[in-house]
Amino acid sequence: MQPPELLAPAGSFDVARAALAAGADAVYVGLEAFSARAEAVNFSFDDLSLLLAHARSLGRKVYVTFNTLLEDGELPDAVERLARLCELHPDGLIVQDLGVARIVRRNFPSLALHASTQLVAHNLEGVLALKELGFSRVVLARELSLGEIRSIARRGGVEIEVFVHGALCYSISGLCLFSAMEKQRSGNRGRCAYCCRLAYTDAAGNRALPFSMRDLRLDGHLAALREAGVASLKIEGRMKSALYVASTTRRYRELLDDLPVTTSRADLETVFSRRTTSLYIDGKPAGKGPPDADAVIDPVSLGHLGTPIGTIKRLAKDREGRTWLRFHTNRALERHDGLQFAAATGGKPCGFGISDMRLALSRNTVFSVPSGSDVEVLLPGDLKLSGEECNAVFASGATVYCSASNAVKRRFPVPPFRPASLAAGSPVDISVSLSPDGISVQDGRQAVTVRQETALTPARRPEHTEEAVRKAFSRLGDTCWTLGRLTVNDPDRLFAPSSLLNDLRRRFVERLDAARDQDRRQRIAGILDEIRAQDENTASGTGGLSVLKMRIDQPLPDDAANYDEIVFAIGHRRGKDVHRLLVEKCAGIKKLAEELQAPAPFIRLALPVFTHDDAFGTVRTAVKHLAGAGCLAWEAADLATLRMLRSLGIEDITADWTLYAANAAARRELSEMGVTRHVISPEASPSAKTGHLESEHLVRQTTPLFISLTRPETPDPSLLTGLSGDKFAAYPIEDLWITARPEPRIFQAPPGANRRTDLSWDA
Repeated sequence: MQPPELLAPAGSFDVARAALAAGADAVYVGLEAFSARAEAVNFSFDDLSLLLAHARSLGRKVYVTFNTLLEDGELPDAVERLARLCELHPDGLIVQDLGVARIVRRNFPSLALHASTQLVAHNLEGVLALKELGFSRVVLARELSLGEIRSIARRGGVEIEVFVHGALCYSISGLCLFSAMEKQRSGNRGRCAYCCRLAYTDAAGNRALPFSMRDLRLDGHLAALREAGVASLKIEGRMKSALYVASTTRRYRELLDDLPVTTSRADLETVFSRRTTSLYIDGKPAGKGPPDADAVIDPVSLGHLGTPIGTIKRLAKDREGRTWLRFHTNRALERHDGLQFAAATGGKPCGFGISDMRLALSRNTVFSVPSGSDVEVLLPGDLKLSGEECNAVFASGATVYCSASNAVKRRFPVPPFRPASLAAGSPVDISVSLSPDGISVQDGRQAVTVRQETALTPARRPEHTEEAVRKAFSRLGDTCWTLGRLTVNDPDRLFAPSSLLNDLRRRFVERLDAARDQDRRQRIAGILDEIRAQDENTASGTGGLSVLKMRIDQPLPDDAANYDEIVFAIGHRRGKDVHRLLVEKCAGIKKLAEELQAPAPFIRLALPVFTHDDAFGTVRTAVKHLAGAGCLAWEAADLATLRMLRSLGIEDITADWTLYAANAAARRELSEMGVTRHVISPEASPSAKTGHLESEHLVRQTTPLFISLTRPETPDPSLLTGLSGDKFAAYPIEDLWITARPEPRIFQAPPGANRRTDLSWDA
C-alpha cells in the first residue's frame, strides 16, 4: 500500500524550508490574496517560484491555497492570479469557491484541483460530487470517524486528505458565519476573528470558553489512517512558527517511517499546544470537559500552555526579599526556558522565562538542571499579580508547565539556503542560430524571435562557441525564466562575442516577457468576457416571490397562506414520517388559504446540510419515497444532496445559502448542476449581484452563527453573554448544535426581488 503523504503548512518561505527540512513530503502555502489565512505572511509569485524550485530539487511538492469565496468584483484579479499560477505549475490548487473550480477546470486544466475542507465534504455522495466537478483530491471534514474515512477513501475514486494535527474550528468548516455577522470579518473570505476563542457567561453566571476547541492530535492513529487508504495526512498551522511546523513535522515523519522517536509529544507541547483531542476519529465522545480524556472543548485555558513537568511545593523568600518557587521537575531545564501556570480563574495562563535557577537547598545558581531534580526558580520582580493572585496561581500542588525549551529549539535550526543554486522560473527552450551575417534567437514555440545583424568571423577555437552561448543564455536568474533545452546551430563554426550574446539574451527576455504578458492579458480578457456573457444572457426569473422556509415539525405561522411558496426542511426523518407530517401541514395550509380565499402556496421539501455517511442512505430512501408520492420540488443544502437529487431524476431543485454562489462563475456552475434558484448568503452584501440564477434575498432569519456537532461546554448554553454584552443562544436542532442571536435578524431585500423568511434555524 502506498504510504500517505505528510503535508505541512507554510505561512512564509522560511517556514516552508523548515517543514521540508523536517521531512514533509509537501507543503501548502497561500498567496497574498484569496487565502483563508489572509493574516499569515503568505507568498508573492516570486517567493512561490523560488519555493517550487527548492521543493522540486528535493523531490517534494507544493500546493497553493486559493480557498476563499469570491465576489463578482474580485473575478478579474482572481483570473489573473490563476493565469500566473498556471505558468508556475504548482502541484495542486486548494479551492473552496465553485466558481474558481469552474474557471480552473475550463481554462487552466493543468492545475490539479483539491477540494478544501471548507467545501464540507462529509460523506461519499459529497466526494463523488466533487470528483465530477474535476477535483482530484478532497480534504474531508474534520468531524468524521475512522470508519467513515475508510469507507469514503475506498469508494470515492479520488485522493483523500485528512487533518491529523493542529487547531480545530468549533463550527463545521465552511458553515461558520459568526465572525462575518458579528465582527464584519468573514471566515469564508480569510478574515476570521476567532469568536469561538472568546469568553461567554451563561444564564447561571458561569463564565467560560464554551466554544474553544482543543487541538487535534492523531499521532496515535497513523497506522489506522494508512490502512484506511488516506492519501495525505495534513498538519494545520499556516499562522504558526517555523519551530512549530518543523517539530510537528519531524514527529509525524518519525512515526510514519517507524524511525527512532527523537521528538516526543512533550517536546511539541513546549513549542505550542493547547490541550488536545482525537475529536471524533473513534466516534462521537461522551466527555463533558476537562479533565475527561475524551473531551473536545477546553472551557478553562486559552492558548499555549506547555507540557506538565511537575507540581509546586512552596514559595519562599530569601534574605534579599526575592521570591523563589520550588518544584520537582521531570524534565531537564536550563536558564531562559519558559514556565507557565494555569490561571486560577481560567483564561490565559501566567508565565515567565527562567532568569535564575538553583537546586533546592543550595544558594548557588546554575545554568541547567537534570530531569528528576528538586529545583527553585526566581519569580520575576515585575510579575503583575497581586498577593492573593500570586498565592492562587502558585499554590502548593499546582501544575508547572514548560512552555519553551531551548533544547528543543536547538534541534531545529534554520536550514541553510542558497537561492542562486536553484533554477527558479518557467522553463523555456531556446534555439540560437549563427550565420556569417548575424545571430538569431528563438523560443521553442517560435513565438519570439530576436535577431542581430552583424558580420561574424570564423572562430579560432570553434569548439568553445556552444559553451559561450550556453553561458550567456543560462544567466536567467533575475528573470522569471529558467533555461530548458538549448539548441545551438553553428554550421559555419563562427565566433560570437560574449557582449553580443548577453545583449541578445536581454532583448530576448524582454520580448519573451512582453509576449507572455500579451498572451496572458488576451487569455484573461477572453475568460472574463465568457463569464459575463454567460451570466447576462440567461433570464434570472421574474422576481417578486415570497418564500417561507421552516422545519416540518414547527407549527405553521398564522400568515403561512400569504406566501407563494413554503419550503419544509425534513431533516433525517424517514419518508413515511415526513409524508404524515406533510399531510398535516398541507391540511393546515389549505384551511388558512380558504379563510383568505387565496390559492395555497407551492410546497417544496429541503434536505439537511450535514449528513453522516452511514445516515445518507436514510435520506436517499426518504427522497425516493416522497418523490413516488408526488413530491418533486426540492431544495439542496450541499453538493451531496444536490447530486443525489439529480441522480433520482428530480428536476425542480433550488439551493439554500450553504451552497455559496457569490460570483457569476459559481452561479453558472450551480445552474449547470440543475439548480434553478438559490438563496443569497446572509453574509453577502445587500446589493450582491444575482445574474444568471434566479435568487432569493433573506428578509428574516435567526442566522446560525455556528453550526457544530459539538455541544458548547457550559451548564446552560440557552443564553450566553459575550464580553461586550451581546446575547447569544445555543440549542440543538436534530444532531447539530446551533449558536445564534436570540432574536431573528431582519434584512433589506432589493425592490422586486424574491424574498425569503427563514424560520428553520429558530430554537
